[in-house]
Amino acid sequence: MQESSISEKIKELRTDLKMNQKNFSAAIGIRQSTLSSYENGVVTPSNDVLLTIAQKFHVSLDWLFGLSENKVQISTLSDIIWVLLQMNESNELRYELDINNKLPGDIETETQKWYAGLRFYGNNPEHSLNADMCNFLADLQENRESLESYFTGKDMFDMWKKQTLEYYTSKPVTHKETEELDFETRIHKRDELLTQKFSNNEQK
Repeated sequence: MQESSISEKIKELRTDLKMNQKNFSAAIGIRQSTLSSYENGVVTPSNDVLLTIAQKFHVSLDWLFGLSENKVQISTLSDIIWVLLQMNESNELRYELDINNKLPGDIETETQKWYAGLRFYGNNPEHSLNADMCNFLADLQENRESLESYFTGKDMFDMWKKQTLEYYTSKPVTHKETEELDFETRIHKRDELLTQKFSNNEQK
């Protein structure tokens, strides 16, 4: 077991999640002093603690052990939803939700389907990585279709995945901090936003 690697990974994960030692240790049910000893490489976490960290924060055990560069562990739908929620808190990315769940007579037809999708606007100046996401999804569509139609093999698809992940490693993502507002402040901000939206609609 690579103690130094594990200690660095735990600290990296906590830092990426914008959590202090007090909150992180509370989340996994240990003392703050114990977490500090983990991060300093003084004590090696037990397998139970490592499993708790992996399950709580949806990361791969192989990544914690320094055996893989893939941090996220996708084994349940919860893991995928966690990734979407993390993306929703990103400063550099913004997706719009495209939901169609109201069908005439609640009946699905060839022209009326129940669906939900994510939409990224590539030229959104407020979210600098939207263009990169659009480019990636276009590449994914092309490479997936090529694989599924047998024009390329799994080895070529895996090579594309590896090159793609390496390329986007240089694109950092930061997370926004959600304000803790008291009731009156929140209602005031809500009313301001509604007034602005109403005014914009009037001008159209």
